Amino acid sequence: MNTYLKPILEASYQKSKDAKNTLEKQGYKLDRDLSNKEAKVFVDSEGKPSIAVRGSKSAYDFLVSDPLLAIGRSDLDPRKRRTNELIETVKKKYKTENIDLYGHSLGGSLISNADTKGKITTFNKGVGLGTVGKTINPNQTDIRTESDIVSLLSKTERGGMKQDIRGSKNPIEAHLLNQL
Repeated sequence: MNTYLKPILEASYQKSKDAKNTLEKQGYKLDRDLSNKEAKVFVDSEGKPSIAVRGSKSAYDFLVSDPLLAIGRSDLDPRKRRTNELIETVKKKYKTENIDLYGHSLGGSLISNADTKGKITTFNKGVGLGTVGKTINPNQTDIRTESDIVSLLSKTERGGMKQDIRGSKNPIEAHLLNQL
């Protein structure tokens, strides 16, 4: 397991000041201009950009984004639109199609099958009815805790790479980042 995945995903939930410190410990620099409360943009020592998208945290996420995901209508979610716009903005700013994406839960769903030549890594990706049986990109790796309910339907998806890890048998606890 990549030792940097957990801190990157933790940074996606943090305020920019805290995320800056978390990412610097991993050798990355936070792009404060493009980072926001939903996603953190950061670059490695060679200037390669990455984006970490957080999962559900706000009332909006729980009342709008999560239900739309569950019924297979994430295409109507403004968070999905904003995530895609951020990816395009990062491509333009850094003049590259090779952007690595990271997401936990809802964040994993928002970046799944994104338009990037970089790697896509999700942890306990939220999956709803709209993605059952779909094919994910070959550059995508979905990691899930065996007892996680939120990501259970990802087992029906084809393509990409899938990795199940052991964790808590408690389905609520199994969804948390501390399982990495």
